[in-house]
Amino acid sequence: MAKVQGVKEKLHSPLYDAYFVKDETKDGGANPKKFTDYMTDPRVIRFFVDIQSKTKLETNLQASGVLPSLNTFEARALRVVVSNLRTTEVRKGKEGAAPKDLINEGEILADLIYNSVTSLIVGEKIMIEMPTFWFPSGAGVSPGLSVSNHGEPDPTATFRFAEPVYIEPQQSFRVEMAFPQGVPGVNPVDNQKLAHVTGPLRIWVVLDGYLTRDVQ
Repeated sequence: MAKVQGVKEKLHSPLYDAYFVKDETKDGGANPKKFTDYMTDPRVIRFFVDIQSKTKLETNLQASGVLPSLNTFEARALRVVVSNLRTTEVRKGKEGAAPKDLINEGEILADLIYNSVTSLIVGEKIMIEMPTFWFPSGAGVSPGLSVSNHGEPDPTATFRFAEPVYIEPQQSFRVEMAFPQGVPGVNPVDNQKLAHVTGPLRIWVVLDGYLTRDVQ
């Protein structure tokens, strides 16, 4: 369908991207891959940069680090959403499988939000940079169930920018989640820490706001 020249439409259309820890083993062996095995940089997770092989559950971006076509985006809020952890089994080869130690979801979530710093970067300029606890998810399972959430499961219970952050056409942008002192559990070794968490686990970063695009 052809574009209508000079006519734009503005719609509420958040952008999201996820860091995905899959439920798989190393080289097809018995040892499961862990949180840090999926990090290309040992101290930083980058969102909206690598979208290859991701499904619509992980990202709705069409190209890495830029908006499609001549679209613009007006970011009004930033959210960090973490999926729940599951008690799975440790693979032990021929000896069979044994139950994994019980995971304290609250402690693992605390490892993430209190030991990392999240930054929104637009055109190589830092627009905001705060510890991750500053960006509650506003999503999750209702209270009373045995699932830990990053904040209240209410879309209004999120951090909102005092002034919108604009992303212009073809302008690069990304969100970085940095661990200045390393991912908790890497050193010393502690299998109840974030570094040793196995999948499936997704950490989404959501830029909530308004997309302006050509009318078709």
